[in-house]
Amino acid sequence: MKKDQTETLGFAPQKDIVYNKLLPYADRLDGESNDILAKIKCNLGRAVQLRELWPGVLFWTRKLSTYLRLYGRKFSKEDHVLFIKLLYELVTMPHLEISMMQGFARLLVNLLKKKELLSRDDLELPWRPLYDLYEKILYSKTEHLGLNWFPKYFPVSATQEMLDEWRPLLCPFDVTMQKAISYFELFLPTIMPPEEHGQGFMLWFDELMGLWVSVQNLPSWEGHLVNLFARLANDNIGHVDWDPYIPKIFTRILRSFNLPVGTRQMVVSRYVSNSYDIGHVVVWISSMLGGPSNRAQKQLDGLFSSIASFYHPSNNGRWLMKLMKLLQRLPASVVRRLHRERYKKPCWITPVPASHRLSDQDVTDFVESMKQPVLLAMFSKTGSMDAAQALQNLALMRPELVIPPVLERTYPAMETLTEPHQLTATLSCMIGVARSLLSGGRHYPEGPAHVLPLLMRALPGVDPNDFSKCMITFQFIATFTTLVPLVDCSSALHEREDLTEMERELCSASAEFEDFVLQFMDRYSKFLL
Repeated sequence: MKKDQTETLGFAPQKDIVYNKLLPYADRLDGESNDILAKIKCNLGRAVQLRELWPGVLFWTRKLSTYLRLYGRKFSKEDHVLFIKLLYELVTMPHLEISMMQGFARLLVNLLKKKELLSRDDLELPWRPLYDLYEKILYSKTEHLGLNWFPKYFPVSATQEMLDEWRPLLCPFDVTMQKAISYFELFLPTIMPPEEHGQGFMLWFDELMGLWVSVQNLPSWEGHLVNLFARLANDNIGHVDWDPYIPKIFTRILRSFNLPVGTRQMVVSRYVSNSYDIGHVVVWISSMLGGPSNRAQKQLDGLFSSIASFYHPSNNGRWLMKLMKLLQRLPASVVRRLHRERYKKPCWITPVPASHRLSDQDVTDFVESMKQPVLLAMFSKTGSMDAAQALQNLALMRPELVIPPVLERTYPAMETLTEPHQLTATLSCMIGVARSLLSGGRHYPEGPAHVLPLLMRALPGVDPNDFSKCMITFQFIATFTTLVPLVDCSSALHEREDLTEMERELCSASAEFEDFVLQFMDRYSKFLL
């Protein structure tokens, strides 16, 4: 099929949108997209040659952005590289209006997003024009727009050049330290093959890590350094030895939460506290997991043991939001790493070595360490959404460890009428684990057997007198009925002889689907009245 598409288009597309094949007019899309792409290439190139930024270049770059939304990266690798180089030149053009540059930068970000499509052999970009642009925007009266840089496409020699440029600014007692570290965070390349590490992060890793370990007075630039280390860890899993620093790393992470300690509930003042970006912290932690020693997992067990009590529903404070973000984002980061190691197609980016890939035991240990805090956070005063998202990702990894305790809390909550908050919280978490529950599989084969009992017990939740309970019940029923077809399969018991015991039980229970639908429609009609 791909070969036929290549012959029709005249090139091999980089990455088109696969769902377009399901459209009723899919057979006409190749010709339609080819015509649009040809117009964009012709008119955009002509506008650039004529130096007509307005309206020519701006109009056709917007057309290219629309093309990406409709068809994805449905162009050849050569066109992909040329589009990026053209947009890069436009973004770094001197004396360009900030609003126009922002529009070009957004399109450039979109073109560079799928880093697996282009390697550094296909594309190299000079780093100094970006540095000059950043210097002009950030250190001028013009408001900073938060543009994203792409250090993975800088040449091999760029690391040493950057160190020569910014190392003289490294003075912990001067304001230039903040400037230097922010430049390092943004520009230093971290995606390189192992044979080039000597010209990459090994030139600065020991120096910057020693600086981070030795400075203890909560400097403002510490968060930028942590972001750089997180990116390095994620791009080089198994190629950086973090073991000597892991105890210090987890100690600093725990300190950054600014948790209350002692009988007087002392906390660090909000004006001098140094809080790391949770998004980078979870990437750093998930990238260090695994390996022969698995030292990071032992430290993670200790971290969650020390903060588990803070997730109790009776606790509240400004620190709780950080803890809930950690709980929500860490399992998602580990799921992304597992997908990268086990399912993602190989590309030019260096794969994770077999010795440092997460094993089944590593995943089990991780889920066990997070299970208790997540179950406590289900009834948090900040809501149950963070816990539900955490349970969703934990259930994807180990449903047999996560789903049973959630069910143990859900069934009693459905039976009581005096604790509506408990019901809404448990239903929200059940919606999160619904896919893992209903898919069954070898890890949790008895999961589908809970479908009908849960749906029948949820019916009393269709109560117009309690709006929040009613809405979460509708969402719960809609989620389950979307994942499971409501079909009476009881006749299969007499027609098939190759059914397992669980399949026979499910077929027998499916006869009650009609009763559920009738009861739901009766309650729904009363709700509308």
